[in-house]
Amino acid sequence: MTKHMQSFDFSMTIPCYSSCTLSSKEGNYDVHTEERKMIRVLLLIVLALIAGGCTQQRLMQSITPSERITPAARDSKYLKAHMRDGQVYIFSRWAVSENGLVEGSGRQLNLERAEVHRGELSVPIDSVVIFESNQVTSNPAIAGLTLITGASLATTMFCLINPKACFGSCPTFYASDGNEMVIQSEGFSSSVLPALEARDIDALYHARAMESPVHIKMTNEALETHVVRSVHLLAVPQEGDDRIFATIDGEFWRAGQTMAPFACLAPEGDCRSSLLMMDGKERFSVTDGRNLAAKEVLELTFEDIPAGRLGLVIGSRQTLLTTFLFYQGLAYLGQKMGSTFADLERNGIQMDHPLGSVGELLGGIEVHIQDDQGEWRVVGVDDETGPIATDVKIMPLPPMTPGRQKLRLRMTKGHVRLDYVALAVMDEQVQPIRLQPMRVEKAGATDEESLHSLMDPAQALVTLPGDSYTLTYELPQTRGSYELFLESQGYYLEWMRDVWLADENLRLARELFRKPEKALRRLAPEYKKIEASMEEVFWSSRYARP
Repeated sequence: MTKHMQSFDFSMTIPCYSSCTLSSKEGNYDVHTEERKMIRVLLLIVLALIAGGCTQQRLMQSITPSERITPAARDSKYLKAHMRDGQVYIFSRWAVSENGLVEGSGRQLNLERAEVHRGELSVPIDSVVIFESNQVTSNPAIAGLTLITGASLATTMFCLINPKACFGSCPTFYASDGNEMVIQSEGFSSSVLPALEARDIDALYHARAMESPVHIKMTNEALETHVVRSVHLLAVPQEGDDRIFATIDGEFWRAGQTMAPFACLAPEGDCRSSLLMMDGKERFSVTDGRNLAAKEVLELTFEDIPAGRLGLVIGSRQTLLTTFLFYQGLAYLGQKMGSTFADLERNGIQMDHPLGSVGELLGGIEVHIQDDQGEWRVVGVDDETGPIATDVKIMPLPPMTPGRQKLRLRMTKGHVRLDYVALAVMDEQVQPIRLQPMRVEKAGATDEESLHSLMDPAQALVTLPGDSYTLTYELPQTRGSYELFLESQGYYLEWMRDVWLADENLRLARELFRKPEKALRRLAPEYKKIEASMEEVFWSSRYARP
């Protein structure tokens, strides 16, 4: 999974995922050159915020009954195709043909947004940068590239109270903990665009398997379109009571010995009891009311450190701080986003200097150790993204003198929820067995088409809100148990709400780009007002529940 991005190459298809609904003057684009340049750069910052630690990149989420969502009667249905050559086709009536064309009637606009044709239209799908629509389509040929921007969706009371905490989720995965199916993973959390499609490896920490089959439930519980390229189960044979841990770089290590901290000192006092095991009893703090980038330090003490290669095991998930900031940044851009996304896709843009300063100011979990001169220095950063499922990673440490040692964890206040911290002896590197699903079920029935989509690298499974699939895997026929991980690849698209247009403010967008320190100070009191309710609203406003 990509964790740090020094540059963005928008040579791939980028969907518009902002509130960019069409007005009655659909062909009127009045974005000035300087303003458009600023919007492009701010967009990159928002994406960098994702890469630097924003996990749930969500805008407005809403709830309707479990039937397919339909557009508002007051809105005329449309499909807007941004072409790679800069033209725009606006369909008022359309259908997808078997030979890869979108055909129908509407208007064709040139690069200057002057109308050059009205009537019957036909465009090849592979010539389209992105689609925009206020109408949900289940046609996989275009669904995975279509931003839903104007659909009218009934809003829950939870989202009305706190719209920037409404539930959002990349694919959510459930596995058995031995008693019941529980959330254990969220897939490719940072992949909010096709250009950011990535492979993500998550530990199924509470799932151990001794016999086949293994069932994994994959759900779409938010108002999003998920494009799932593959879902592999990674199995590693166990030896005794050892554990297998994955690094951020995708290596797997067997650890026969782990040790809890002897002491943990946090700003609030002793924090050791919260970190002893992966039990959901998390240690977290609240943000600074004056500066959202304010830091805090936890000091860990370990006794009787053995010789050998050591790693620090961290089980954590994010709070909803970056969710709030991500929503707010996109809301500031408002309806200026649609054409800008398409323009970025066509022209490409490089970001080879630290424009992602908001994400960098927040950062991840920095691990510090003392050098021979007694100075604290950073030896690694755990920037695993996602507020839904706690993931476990191991961070290799430099050689340390056996005996008593101290480590420090430095992070942004109110940004991380820690569940587990331990030192582990990294005995040997191992290779997992990669398993493809043998069967896919939807609504209790075998779904051969979906299975084929996950098995064929040239295809992908496109899911819509409320969709739920059960993936079945067969373990190798050997004795003993396996430790399990999930490897998923894909991307997802947000569905947007008009209500975000109320926050459009290019002056504040400029501030977020040019003076991020000032922006994080200005937004601190606003976030503080809703911080205490963020988790409850987030989990209470899911579109679908298994």
